[in-house]
Amino acid sequence: MHVNRRSLIASGSTALLGATLFRTARAAPDTGSLSARPTAGGPVVTPVRDCFAYSEMRLPAATPASIDVDGLVNTPTRFSVAELGTMPHVEHLWTFECFVNTAGGPLIYTTPFKGVPLAALLQKAGLKPEVRSARIETSDGHGAFLLPMSELRRPDVMLVATMGSAPLSMEHGSAYTRLLIPGAGGNHQPKWVSRISFTDAAADEHASPPMAGFLSPAPPTTTGSLAGVTLTGYAFAAPEPVGSIELSTDNGTTFQAMPLPPQPDPNVWITWEVKWRPPERGFYVLRVRATSATGRKQDTPGVIAVEVR
Repeated sequence: MHVNRRSLIASGSTALLGATLFRTARAAPDTGSLSARPTAGGPVVTPVRDCFAYSEMRLPAATPASIDVDGLVNTPTRFSVAELGTMPHVEHLWTFECFVNTAGGPLIYTTPFKGVPLAALLQKAGLKPEVRSARIETSDGHGAFLLPMSELRRPDVMLVATMGSAPLSMEHGSAYTRLLIPGAGGNHQPKWVSRISFTDAAADEHASPPMAGFLSPAPPTTTGSLAGVTLTGYAFAAPEPVGSIELSTDNGTTFQAMPLPPQPDPNVWITWEVKWRPPERGFYVLRVRATSATGRKQDTPGVIAVEVR
């Protein structure tokens, strides 16, 4: 993530979630006051140039020219990339996070994806009733991915054609050979797919861990004044909605809940702005953490240090 994320927040007005989000009682150490609002214009969208690309293996020498769909199907079928390009497409704004990302780390982004629904391929091939998972082979030498049907049957799982407004690049998996599963962890997102073979083997889901962090100014440090400092952050717990976001201005000694912005799609991160007015000059550590709607908790809070001058 880059410091210039602040410029990504569209102009416009939005209702303040809490005119004063919370103010610490005077009997306790004064941690200042916080107010919060959703980012104007909706969730922050990441420019494609800032979207990370990570692969466990080297890039393949060539991208697959087709995808075989076989195994426990009625009609084994080969789909050429050219054929996939003629099929109906869907488009969604989704958040994608690498499974090794840390809170506020750079291995997460939100951008529009457009592609062919996997359901269209499954309909043509026809799945047999005993199917429980799919073994997915790729052309980069990675071992086969065994993914459960509970993930693959999510609405609008797609073979991606474009990311942002451009054809999907080689680094991101190449057009029509990148499988994107909303809400799945980054290690359940195969690139350079060449074969999808359906089986009756059991396979586990891998959900994205609940995560909240600061986006702008970029961690680890920033400066502010007694007039206040504005911070932008995010929370994400796909495929579930975020259940709570908590903020601390005293290095995690106390946390206070933030009102949740609207969540029309749990597969898109919540982004918000917080205005913090510190009680006095000094050095502060702010932390943020998220919990999913079913109670899955973030392991390590996102953190930013603020020097108030």
